[in-house]
Amino acid sequence: MDRIPIWVLSGLVLLLLPVGNSEEDEVNRSLIQFMTNISPGNAGRGSNWGWNMNSDPCTDKWEGVTCDSQSKFVRKVILDGLNLDGILDAKSLCKVKTLAVLSLNNNSVVGKLSEGISSCKRLTHLYASGNHFSGELPQSLSRLSNLKRLHISNNNFSGVLPDLPRISGLISFLAQNNQLSGEIPKFDFSNLQQFNVSNNNFSGPIPDVDGRFSASSFSGNPGLCGPPLSNTCPPSLPSKNGSKGFSSKQLLTYSGYIILGLIIVLFLFYKLFRKKRPKGEKVEVIKKGVSMESSSNKPSSVSSQLKTSDNRSEYSITSAEAGMTSSSLTVLSSPVINGLRFEDLLRAPAELIGRGKHGSLYKVVLENKMVLAVKRIKDWGISSQDFKRRMQKIDQVKHPNVLPPLAFYCSKQEKLLVYEYQQNGSLFKLLYGNFISTMFIVEFHHSLLSGTKKQS
Repeated sequence: MDRIPIWVLSGLVLLLLPVGNSEEDEVNRSLIQFMTNISPGNAGRGSNWGWNMNSDPCTDKWEGVTCDSQSKFVRKVILDGLNLDGILDAKSLCKVKTLAVLSLNNNSVVGKLSEGISSCKRLTHLYASGNHFSGELPQSLSRLSNLKRLHISNNNFSGVLPDLPRISGLISFLAQNNQLSGEIPKFDFSNLQQFNVSNNNFSGPIPDVDGRFSASSFSGNPGLCGPPLSNTCPPSLPSKNGSKGFSSKQLLTYSGYIILGLIIVLFLFYKLFRKKRPKGEKVEVIKKGVSMESSSNKPSSVSSQLKTSDNRSEYSITSAEAGMTSSSLTVLSSPVINGLRFEDLLRAPAELIGRGKHGSLYKVVLENKMVLAVKRIKDWGISSQDFKRRMQKIDQVKHPNVLPPLAFYCSKQEKLLVYEYQQNGSLFKLLYGNFISTMFIVEFHHSLLSGTKKQS
């Protein structure tokens, strides 16, 4: 392996040195800017004070600065009791990415603790007790996930606490002698070693401290109640603010959900109704499980199931198509439907066109486009032989003004009469001017079958 010439190594070192120096200079400038804001009277400090661009915070040991012994990075800034009376410039300070400890106890620092404190990602200890800080604690404080100890007692902080329980590793929180208000968050008290919020304006019930802290940690807050204090909490009642919040936010949210749900339900009902009520009245004949007993000489008996609904007619004749014969339907002496079979009626689509006293009337369209009217008779106890005999008598009665039946079917459960469909009504309509469709004719025939005298 060839050795790298010494002049090449020297060149690399010279190239890298400016980069390292520029980063160190940036950190030094940020620290000096921080000190300028927190201690405007820095010019009067002694020669050992440091904090200037002519020296190094680690090698020259600036006042209050502690560095890592190996990496020479700034780890701690401890400035307790130095009469600092400026403001905390967290934005400049947190440019020191390696900072873990910041202590400003017992000074006169004023102003707010800014949101920029969350940029000190590696901060584990923040001590700011005994100053003149004011205002609310920043919500970004809860993003310091490495924070172990937070001491802010003896200041003028106000408002509610941020979500400090979010910091899972917090073991010490001292905030006594401030003006903090609201309820105490539910800390993980089993993990806390120190906790004190006495002499503030906290209110409401004290969370369960698991017996780890005494009343002295909560005293001086007139609005607090419950253990470990002696005063018990009153029964919980909905406050005005709570009810207002419910009516303005939660109620609006719940109302929106309810309205959305109603819209969805109405839409589903609409779709179901459209399916059940198609535009046309045509209904397919539903054939479902009918037993038939056929013979060569007389009509077979048929048991049929009739299902009534919004989109199905009662003409739901059911049949086991296997084993059906053409003799199931009795065709009278008419050339109009010569060769018509019972199964032709079963397969054809039917349209309900009317209901009468003795049953329902359907318009049936056969495969050869022939249109028939089929009367389904119900609730009429008559034997098949008697029914057949009466139909043969009616077939013998010929009258130019009476529509003759073409065929019939009869069993114990089902009786059907088949007529030629009259598109424009009957002769009765032409004579008297009233709309009477084929329904009148079949009702008239049923009256003859029943032996009832009917005049037209």
